Amino acid sequence: MARTERPVAIVTGAAQGMGRAHLEGLSRAGFRVACVDHAAEALDAVVEDLRLEAPDLLSALVDVTSEEAVEHSFARLITEAGRCDVLVNNAGGAATGKGLADMTLGEFEAELRLNLTSQFLCIRAVLPAMKRQGAGSIVNIASTSVFSGITAALHRPPLPANLVGYVAAKGGVVGLTRALARELGPTGIRVNAVAPGFTPTPRVKATFPAEAVARMVSDQAFARVQEPDDATGAVIFLASSASRFVTGQVIRVDGGGSMG
Repeated sequence: MARTERPVAIVTGAAQGMGRAHLEGLSRAGFRVACVDHAAEALDAVVEDLRLEAPDLLSALVDVTSEEAVEHSFARLITEAGRCDVLVNNAGGAATGKGLADMTLGEFEAELRLNLTSQFLCIRAVLPAMKRQGAGSIVNIASTSVFSGITAALHRPPLPANLVGYVAAKGGVVGLTRALARELGPTGIRVNAVAPGFTPTPRVKATFPAEAVARMVSDQAFARVQEPDDATGAVIFLASSASRFVTGQVIRVDGGGSMG
């Protein structure tokens, strides 16, 4: 595929849910997009669905928790595109709802690897290209659960939600974002985060019953369910030159659920 001078955005976990919403939004905003995901069938579906809208879409089947897979696949994507202007670190999720007493060390470390280490690996993979260009925007996806431990609505009986590994990892994402904003500022690379609220994607709905979703809505200023694309505007803003003097920030997008 021919190289392009259009800005290129790599989005991880982009074949479904919020990641797909961000991928499509960036494409419509004028970015050439690269879809990175570990689910082959969903990845193929994105490529097919966006074939007309984004004929120069790039894609890669990648386990973002694997150092070797990330380095190899990202190098290929960047070589094919000729540049990398934006990285959206969206891949992640809560693998277990166990509390600390019931969680094994392996399960805790797996949560950290999926939600935090993967972001470190992907950032490291795009840094050489961004440094060569003298600019770039990294958008890490965090979670508003960082600011409350976990949403109080999910703690009320009979729906305990002890997402200790997930929340710890997303807290690490906020710390990583701020530390790298300081480190990379002199290179012209911006690093920010978007923290969505509780978003009942199909995957989340399989974990939390409708009662939990209703409780979440009742705790928000906006009395409706958060949709996967509600945070996309914030992602596009941070990816674009409109935010050229913004770095080290965390934008909460949760309908007012975590004010204060």
